[in-house]
Amino acid sequence: MPDLTNNFLQLMMSLFAAILASFIAIPLCKPLGLIDNPGAAPHKLHTRPTPLAGGLVIGMSMLLLVFIYPDLVSGKMLGAIIAAAIILIFGIWDDIVGLSATIKFAGQFVAAGIAIYSGIRIEILTEATLPGTALQLEIINGLLTVFWLVGITNAFNLIDSMDGIVAGLSTLASAFFIFVTFTSGQPQLTLWAAILAGISLALYFWNSPPARYFLGDSGAQTLGFLLAVLALLYNPVNKDQASSWFAPILILGVPIFDTSLVVFSRLRRHVPPFEGNRDHTFHRLVRGGLNSSRAVSLLHIFALALDSLALFCLSQRPQVANSLFILCLLTAIFFIYILDFSGKFIPPPLK
Repeated sequence: MPDLTNNFLQLMMSLFAAILASFIAIPLCKPLGLIDNPGAAPHKLHTRPTPLAGGLVIGMSMLLLVFIYPDLVSGKMLGAIIAAAIILIFGIWDDIVGLSATIKFAGQFVAAGIAIYSGIRIEILTEATLPGTALQLEIINGLLTVFWLVGITNAFNLIDSMDGIVAGLSTLASAFFIFVTFTSGQPQLTLWAAILAGISLALYFWNSPPARYFLGDSGAQTLGFLLAVLALLYNPVNKDQASSWFAPILILGVPIFDTSLVVFSRLRRHVPPFEGNRDHTFHRLVRGGLNSSRAVSLLHIFALALDSLALFCLSQRPQVANSLFILCLLTAIFFIYILDFSGKFIPPPLK
């Protein structure tokens, strides 16, 4: 009991330290001059100049917290933080000048390479003893790791189409990672999840409608990358891998769904998949009749439901858990069909 109490107190202290660090960092970021002006891109709807402070807040908060908890940057997490710094730098660069997709992807691939070099990688194929040489399986694991890290990073950036969406999704995902990493006996990851939850909660306070600060590409991408890293490092040794391998996919399911919908829809219409547009899940829900706040709340409710389902599956037999996961996939395909083939939800093209 004393160990459990001490762990809980350390967890709460980390959470509140992250919230406090974020609130200290926010006023320091405002004078730096990163501003998103109305009409800067055709898909942007805001009507007044708004600071792009998300990435800077995350970076400054991390620096402050590392001084408080130096052990947080040991082992694989040192590589994760270096890689996240690359994502942050390229994101801030993009917020300032607007980078091409090629340059943005280059930065993300460099960050993913650093993470893999640090030992952060998918190991599921090797552990499953599938046919093939060890080298072949390692190459496939590496490619899947890059796909996951780059994919989730961009998924959080793409879904950042309305105030409060990404900060809310990051808060929920981090909160569930607190629980699952705590029960799997990974205290360092639990503290990182608590820190991400605290930073995300502070960002949500400032980014919820009407937003006083925007996350920017730097904020959304950095949150996505760090959550993708947590998902890779999460290792529930006390759970059946056949029932747990898809838990991170469910926990990050809403951004994954939105990206799948957008990429499918744009490719089907021969539109560049990574060009800004008003065809995200949020925009389609508004087009279907919901107001902005209800559309954002509905996305957060779906995220909460998927997070809860992930926790439920962890305690189920593989047959039950995987059947539920397949049902989720079929449901997602059904909703993609409804949102992209029903005229009620299809937004008009940008002029």
